Amino acid sequence: MAAEPRLQCAENVMETLHMMMRSVGREARKESAEDVGMHQFRVLMTIKHHEGASLSQISEHLGATISAASKLVDGLVDRGFVQRETDLGDRRRLMLALSEAGEEVVNSAKLKVHSLLAQKLETLTPGECAVLNLAMDLLRSAIVSAPGRQSNQQSEKPL
Repeated sequence: MAAEPRLQCAENVMETLHMMMRSVGREARKESAEDVGMHQFRVLMTIKHHEGASLSQISEHLGATISAASKLVDGLVDRGFVQRETDLGDRRRLMLALSEAGEEVVNSAKLKVHSLLAQKLETLTPGECAVLNLAMDLLRSAIVSAPGRQSNQQSEKPL
């Protein structure tokens, strides 16, 4: 018996994303001048897309303990990639922001990843690229409007 189409689609999306992240991530890390680990990079990207995020928000986004997230953030602060700022509305709350150096790391990595992906997509025709773009738009739309999605979560900007 064939699996339900949505289940097959979900499996295909997950397998493809996993394969893409491993392949592109490996190549991007080889070329990285900053030697930022994948978890640290995820922290940088979270802060970029959610300026003023708190440590607990970073922890939740990573699916890590606050202690583990704190160690990652501390390392990024020590390297000058992240800044801690006091929330003027709640002086007990620290907000995280990218420094200029952190922005440069993110922007440089973004360019590398886009370039690596473009190279991998060179075998596609313009028509196939259009189909893939449509599929990505459909996927993004389905994820953003999925039932049970918390209303405070904004759609993530693509890397």
